[in-house]
Amino acid sequence: MDKRFTFLIYSKSGSFVRLKVFSKKFVIASCTACLLCALLLGFVFCDYAYLKYTRSQTQHLKMEVADLKAEINDRDEQVKAFYTKIDSLQMKLIKLNQLERQIRTFIGMNKATQNISDFGIGGIYSEDSGEKMSSTGINNNVFQNMGNEVKRLDQKAGDQSEHFQALWSTLREIKKIQEATPSIRPIEGGWISSKFGFRKSPFTGKREFHSGVDIANHEGTPIHASANGTVTYVGHRGLLGNAVFIDHGFGIMTRYGHLKQFCVKKGQAVKRGDIIGKVGCTGRSTGPHLHYEVRLNDIPVNAEKYMSEYMASKNPS
Repeated sequence: MDKRFTFLIYSKSGSFVRLKVFSKKFVIASCTACLLCALLLGFVFCDYAYLKYTRSQTQHLKMEVADLKAEINDRDEQVKAFYTKIDSLQMKLIKLNQLERQIRTFIGMNKATQNISDFGIGGIYSEDSGEKMSSTGINNNVFQNMGNEVKRLDQKAGDQSEHFQALWSTLREIKKIQEATPSIRPIEGGWISSKFGFRKSPFTGKREFHSGVDIANHEGTPIHASANGTVTYVGHRGLLGNAVFIDHGFGIMTRYGHLKQFCVKKGQAVKRGDIIGKVGCTGRSTGPHLHYEVRLNDIPVNAEKYMSEYMASKNPS
């Protein structure tokens, strides 16, 4: 026999309204449907709650990603700045290397210098640098060390540059002095007929001071400037006859007397070895020769000491 369920429905006042009769199957089916709906609603609610939570987490992750991107961009800018600074330092080191080569060439030290690419830069990473570089502490430590290293190298390069510039200026001054110092025999061949110092005059027979060195040679023999300088006098000069004076700077002056012919003009710049005139017999002279003087601060000194053969004899190899 089919079982049924009877429902009596009353109003709020308590009066009977109607009677409902349902079969057992219908009631079970209805309860099952309600249970399934409840479960479905629960699932939907849980899923919604999970989605809300996931969305919140996603927003949080997006913020972290944005922060990380900003930090990475900042690190990239710092790295670019460091590379730019390092490139600048490399250019300074290259220029210093070139300057060193110039100095070595100037002073005759042609030994090859170390290439700039061989210069190592180290010590800016700690032993812990093998760990993940995403660590903010390690990143900050590495970049701080890099910054300190760049500052140190920059200071070192600046100091070295100043030292090199000072050295180069000194060497250039030394070179100018060397170029201005008489160091060659003013005429080729011939012989020294009268030395520097006191001698017996060939004209009066009395003792007199000879301020130069007389070098006898054939008339017309070319006379060479013994150092770089500027011609300050060209003309007849009393007992010296036709003479040429050259100012070499640094208080150094040379005089060439008894010339037959002039090959330079007053105010002309000359180099060591340039022909300035020709041997003659003008002025007070017993025969063709060159009277050659070297003066330091207008005081005559032994010109023979400024000739290459004299210096070579004092510096044997």
